[in-house]
Amino acid sequence: MENKTITYKSLWVFAFILSLGFVISAAVMGYSLKQFNSTKNSITVKGLAEKPIQADSARWEIHLQTNNTSNTVAEAYQLLDEQMKAVQKFFVDRGFKNEDLQLGNKSSQSYYEDVEFGDGRSKREFKGYIAMQTIVLNSQDIAKIENAAKDTYLLDEKGVSIQQRPDYLVSNLEEIKMSLIANATQNAYLRANEFAKVGSVKVGAMRSASQGAFYILPESGSDSDSDYGGAYDKTTINKIARVVVTINYAIE
Repeated sequence: MENKTITYKSLWVFAFILSLGFVISAAVMGYSLKQFNSTKNSITVKGLAEKPIQADSARWEIHLQTNNTSNTVAEAYQLLDEQMKAVQKFFVDRGFKNEDLQLGNKSSQSYYEDVEFGDGRSKREFKGYIAMQTIVLNSQDIAKIENAAKDTYLLDEKGVSIQQRPDYLVSNLEEIKMSLIANATQNAYLRANEFAKVGSVKVGAMRSASQGAFYILPESGSDSDSDYGGAYDKTTINKIARVVVTINYAIE
């Protein structure tokens, strides 16, 4: 009798555990199905917005370096001063003031050249000294900067070579970015509705949204430098601002 009681208790415990397992399994499956349907009943689209913009300021960083070596550092600096005077006159003649030019510190260094021997040996031979200095010009007069950039070849006659070009910048990038995000979001909603029409469903609430890279491109549309979370062209005055967003909508 005692053994039967133990057996009944064991069966009851086993049945309880089995029933509990079914309940838990059903709950897990129900939750998983809900999540699956939640993911299934949605649509993800990309929205694009762009508009033409114009640079409103320019920064021109020029690196001067003496072209010929000098026997002494003093001679190298004297040659650098002559180049600096030619550059200052160049900009003054084009409507700028000397105060507009921010002059960096002068520096000098020894200049060496590799000399090859006929037997395959080579050595570095001291040739003299060169001097360097940086000039920075910031201006909001884009036309004057552009005209000056076109005329830099005239300095070649003075023995001065300017290889650097101005950077054309846009000051209100954040404002432009925010307006484009709003327009791109509207574009995404329109695209979602086009998909919904084909599927005979209705676009519901926005579930998630993310912004892609922010692009400032040349008017031609090709990429340049990237330092604003995408591409930021600084070589042209007329540009295109572009942003892409990715949005997930519920569908009903």
